[in-house]
Amino acid sequence: MGDVRIKPWSIEYSGPVTDYTQSIFTIGNGYIGVRGFSTQEKKKTPCCHAIFRAGLYEQVKSGITDLVQLPDVLHFPVGQGDVTEQSLNLQNGVLTQSWQNVRCERMASMADPQLLCVRWTIDGGDAIPAEIQWDDKVRNLPVHDDQMVDSTETVQLLETVSIHPQALSMQTVHSHRRITFMQELLLDGQMLEGGMIQPPCVLEKRIRILMDDEKANPSAADPWAENQRAWQALWRDCDIRLEAADEWQGALRYNIFQLLCSNAAGDPHVSIGARGLTHGRYKGNTFWDTDIFLFPFYCWHRPEAAKNLALYRLNRLEDAKALAKKQNLSGARFPWMCSTDGLEQCESWDIGFCEAHITADVAYAIHRYTEITGAIVTPQMQELFCETARFWQSRFTWEEGKQQYSTFFVKGPDEYCGAAVNNTYTNYMARHNVHLALRYTADASLQHFADHIALLYDPDRQLYLQDELFERLEPLPLRHGGGQPLYKTICFDRMQRYRALKQADLVQLMVLHPHAFTPEQKRAVWDCYEPLTVHDSTLSFGVHAHLAFQLGLMKEGWDYFEKSLFLDLRDVLGNTGREGIHMAALGASWQALIYGALGLWTENGQLSVKPHLPREIRSLSLCLYHQGQRLRITATHQAVSIEKEA
Repeated sequence: MGDVRIKPWSIEYSGPVTDYTQSIFTIGNGYIGVRGFSTQEKKKTPCCHAIFRAGLYEQVKSGITDLVQLPDVLHFPVGQGDVTEQSLNLQNGVLTQSWQNVRCERMASMADPQLLCVRWTIDGGDAIPAEIQWDDKVRNLPVHDDQMVDSTETVQLLETVSIHPQALSMQTVHSHRRITFMQELLLDGQMLEGGMIQPPCVLEKRIRILMDDEKANPSAADPWAENQRAWQALWRDCDIRLEAADEWQGALRYNIFQLLCSNAAGDPHVSIGARGLTHGRYKGNTFWDTDIFLFPFYCWHRPEAAKNLALYRLNRLEDAKALAKKQNLSGARFPWMCSTDGLEQCESWDIGFCEAHITADVAYAIHRYTEITGAIVTPQMQELFCETARFWQSRFTWEEGKQQYSTFFVKGPDEYCGAAVNNTYTNYMARHNVHLALRYTADASLQHFADHIALLYDPDRQLYLQDELFERLEPLPLRHGGGQPLYKTICFDRMQRYRALKQADLVQLMVLHPHAFTPEQKRAVWDCYEPLTVHDSTLSFGVHAHLAFQLGLMKEGWDYFEKSLFLDLRDVLGNTGREGIHMAALGASWQALIYGALGLWTENGQLSVKPHLPREIRSLSLCLYHQGQRLRITATHQAVSIEKEA
């Protein structure tokens, strides 16, 4: 991976541009995401040098869309050679790539969501041509849902409408959504005859990306300074200061940086995909990752952004009703994979249909949003709670002999143990969903349903059971030491009959409802399921760190936290380059630190902080918003303070 250096406010790398560095050096402003490719290098294929626009999807086949890849509008070779040094400034979102006598800086403006800027500072060398030509050859490489299938077939989703020196106009091939690229070239230096530029000089290219009938924003005199001020405001709200090793501080800020780069904070029509705006993996779709792993960060640090993420789900309630009806069910069922129109994008039955817990996860997230921000529960929210509860009522089966409602053919967060019977995570979250609905409707049948949902619990062991079949499965015959996921070497069908968890399931449930279970019940879950979890998903490490900190298992918590926090920077699972940044791991790391180690929680309007700081962190300080009030929380191993701020 070369030499990655993590500093408190920067990530630095010595070496050439690779798929890995393209991922970790992705920059963005929530609306535009740009992978860290070199402006020197020509594209090897039409799907290289990815740039994305949040919310721009196009059909690749009937009912299935992909996040559209935009053309490389930054390409402009300057001087000789290619990138040898790279540095990402976390304070202002500027990526710098250097080679020989050239320094190239790029940024996606946080002050102007339409704007990309690239600036080359050239200290010497031969004259260079000033003419910049558009490269409109771009194709998507849709990635198959089955992770064992290597996709090789590209598809054209954009076609050129017109090309002029200052503007490129393209449209999507089916929906005919228009996207326009406007460019401006600025020169601080000497222009020679024949359109050549003589170094030393500073050359800047500003690209404005407009969707459909969008009008161009007024241009700032100094967009770099405007961007710097916007980032300063973001860090005032979102920074977490650690008294710890520089590497830990830098990695934490990098995680926060990427959470900010992939969130279109002012747009209620888009959410955050599993890889944000860093890659087209999973067709750019939104999963439960956003609702469960990412949403809390925005609720506490950027309430307005959280409001728009909530509206994204609320405004797709009618689509969720249509999906439930399509599946011969009542109420509203949210899709496992969602782009912009609320339709199910997952093409696999055992995942798309069976991971029904997504519906309860959405309801849970909306409820937590109101708890944290103090937002009023609107009629639209009430309808969501009630319609999703009716979905659950139709999705469960009444077993007369057992006098209980049961779920068949569901998958919980663990995706290895087959389509289960009475997965406890799913049933518990469904019951929580129904209880939310019962606050706003007097429905005797719904109350009876809630009172008779099956929850598997062994009182002798004080242990919640994952499902009815888990303990009957065959033990995994090998010890998994990490690295390549087991599904790469063991047939997935065979894997589902082993007593091994892909990722946190009941451990996840414990941290979502920290006051609903006793310390003994949480410890029983840890002791039973942690040794059986192989962590073949990036969602898992942070969740285990979270519960470990709550339980006072500081060494275990720190080990898991390290894997989660450095997951992409150290390429822990070896797939950051080919799949992009793992957004859920960013959110899970934040929760492990703030919910787990700091012990932050709010319920029924009451804020509590009960720190369990690991010895590696001497103090922690952050600002957050609780029910409209800005607070500064500082915690050490000896004390905690909470102060109101203007």
